[in-house]
Amino acid sequence: MGLHELEHALELKRRGRLDEAVIALEAVLVDEPRNAFALAHLAHCQLRRRRPADALAELEKAETAGGVTAFTAHLRGDAFYRLNRHRDAGRAYEEADALGDRSAWNLAQLARCRLRDNDVDGARDAASRAVEREPGAATGWVALGDVAARAGDGAQAEAHFQRAHELAPDDQYAYARLVEARLLQLPPDDRGRELEVLLRSSGRGNRFLDAALARLRREQGDEDGAAAAWRRSRGSRDDLFARAQEGYALRRAGRFQEAAVLLRDVLMEDPGDVILFKTYVSLQRQLGALDELQQTLHALLPIAGPRRGAVYGELRKLQRSE
Repeated sequence: MGLHELEHALELKRRGRLDEAVIALEAVLVDEPRNAFALAHLAHCQLRRRRPADALAELEKAETAGGVTAFTAHLRGDAFYRLNRHRDAGRAYEEADALGDRSAWNLAQLARCRLRDNDVDGARDAASRAVEREPGAATGWVALGDVAARAGDGAQAEAHFQRAHELAPDDQYAYARLVEARLLQLPPDDRGRELEVLLRSSGRGNRFLDAALARLRREQGDEDGAAAAWRRSRGSRDDLFARAQEGYALRRAGRFQEAAVLLRDVLMEDPGDVILFKTYVSLQRQLGALDELQQTLHALLPIAGPRRGAVYGELRKLQRSE
């Protein structure tokens, strides 16, 4: 294996033939297991294949072999973000920016991570820097709108989302956030109805509008409707956030068995989510499904990482209750 094989693998990746690219890169790594460049691009392929946990495993090898680069830090941020590990993702995006990745994307994503951590001022700073860096890109304006919405400034949020929509009219997220900002100006009882109409017309197929409907349904106490909307909002199986939210809505709706199945599946893909872990354990205890809980805990042990102690703790509780 040599340069020709690596170039072939990268060409497959550029063409979007990701499964073939993974095979080709793995073949290169058989002869050169510490090829940091190949490992980083394998991680990128795995991320694009919606396998963030696999991407992180390859990134760890790449950074061990060749050190941290702006590219690997950026990928690490995206992988952590997809796994809802927002604090880790934020640190990775900051690292990518410091190492020379000057895109607005890192800063916009950093803003979203800080919002998830309830750091509104820090999010505003990151979003503002994203707009300063690329004023003609929608991504920074959307992040600024998200910050304004969290701060309760509906008019400012709408203005930022409007600007993002003008810059990128095909961006479904920017459009959905603009619609949501406008809906919030309507009486609460009218919001869901207006959004349903939009979803049957110009908003058809926009998963972000379905997520907005899910949030409205929860506000109205319609947990079954919220679960259905979260299910429609899933862009792909790797949308762990939407799947977890659907599970939580099913639990609040009293559909405990359905919730347990869905939350277990998400937990097996994201064992580091503390709230998800506690919710699943509590739900299975509530159902009296202790054998199933024990099986899940044993399956979690090899992949639990820093959460292994918590998994062992729950197993010991089950043993004492026998």
